[in-house]
Amino acid sequence: MNMVVEYPNLSLLIPEIVVLLTGFALFTLDLIYRRLSHWVALWLSLVGYLIAFLYLLFNISATGSTFYGLYVRDPMSSLFQLVMIGLTMMVLPFAQQYLKHRGSLYREFYYFLAFALAGGMFLVSSYNLVVLYVALEAVSISFYVMTALLKGDFLSKEGAFKYLVLGGLSIALASYGAAFLYLYGGSLDLREVLAFHHKDTRLLVAGLVLLLMGFAIKIGAVPFHFWLPDAYHGAPTPVTAYMASVGKLAFFAPVVRIMPLVQEHFANTWVITVSIISVLTMLYGNLVALVQRDVKRMLAYSSIAHSGYIMAGIAVAQVIGLKAVLYFLVAYAFMGVAGFLVLAVLERSQEWRGYLEEFSGVRFHMPWLAFAFMLVLLALLGVPPTVGFVGKALVFLSLSYEKLWWVAFVMIVATGISTGYYLRLIALMFMKEPVKGVEFRITPVEKVLLVFLSVLVVLLGAVPIFLWSLVSPSAEILFKR
Repeated sequence: MNMVVEYPNLSLLIPEIVVLLTGFALFTLDLIYRRLSHWVALWLSLVGYLIAFLYLLFNISATGSTFYGLYVRDPMSSLFQLVMIGLTMMVLPFAQQYLKHRGSLYREFYYFLAFALAGGMFLVSSYNLVVLYVALEAVSISFYVMTALLKGDFLSKEGAFKYLVLGGLSIALASYGAAFLYLYGGSLDLREVLAFHHKDTRLLVAGLVLLLMGFAIKIGAVPFHFWLPDAYHGAPTPVTAYMASVGKLAFFAPVVRIMPLVQEHFANTWVITVSIISVLTMLYGNLVALVQRDVKRMLAYSSIAHSGYIMAGIAVAQVIGLKAVLYFLVAYAFMGVAGFLVLAVLERSQEWRGYLEEFSGVRFHMPWLAFAFMLVLLALLGVPPTVGFVGKALVFLSLSYEKLWWVAFVMIVATGISTGYYLRLIALMFMKEPVKGVEFRITPVEKVLLVFLSVLVVLLGAVPIFLWSLVSPSAEILFKR
């Protein structure tokens, strides 16, 4: 038998290779020079990410697969990777200042961040079960370590422990699911497994259910959300921002990729199951967020609620649903990271504890920060002309195509509930007098980045065609397969 040898097209993998080399360079330098300067580590990270970002930007139209189909480059992977690298570069300066202030700035942080990014980039670029497993582990293990970074902080250690237990359960379920899928289709490629037809589909159903349950734990979908808010709450706040934005993109991507393929087999079952999970997630996330006094915990439950909005789009068995999902995922990545980074700045004040009443009169101390936070909260609520409004409107429109009116109704109710906690926070910042004198410190770089993010959430909502023109071809290509 003649075997055709395929030489790998490494040009498709250059962004991942650059990020991985950056991580290994940081790791090696840390081993050789025990006192590697944090500024060197920061700049080395930024240079590596910038090279990967620019390469992706100038080769945004590159498509193809390599390593016998193990790795896929398409518009969706390019878009997600661009956003992930950009957000990582934004989080870095905040994380360095925050961890330095908390006396927990370890050099390990830089290379674990790089490995988490590399794992996320592979997660959005493959259909292969082994690649997905390894990438999932790379992201998860990095998140466990970064969650536990705060020295002497019980909540940080508790959050990391709970996230570790959750992650172990998630990996176990996904692994069992992968095993059943291999037994059914005789392949590790999800496209080949789902294209295989056999009368007995019990192994396929069991495999898909277990695989999706594994990812549902990662994205915080109810009833698999338990302990995820504790992990978000306990982690250093810039790490929480990273987990809620880059992590959400990475963990949702495999579900989005198999969405058109699964619907070919189980359209009705898919619609009903995902609709029920999305409704539960929207209601639970918003109702629990409404009664929170701790604002970081409130935003953590808000993140869970947004997973519900995104899943409502995934329930729609049409290309319009996939377009809405991709748009909302990118939109939430910007909104989520901006919200948590504002909290990261506030938490650097000695007197700040993060409770709701402490936001009274923040505009008197830092008016521009209060204004930026207000824009982000309005975007999370879905007020026009922000990117959050366009994301929710697209999901609502896609639900009408599928005639899922009951899901659309619950989505309106859930958004109405969220009005209570978002507007309460804005009212406290702008309509109340300060309860105590608080001093905030922020670097010029952080200031510029927060202004940029808050402008971005408005600009992408006022001119939605820019983001729409990027997500639209991604969804159409996925549905054509």
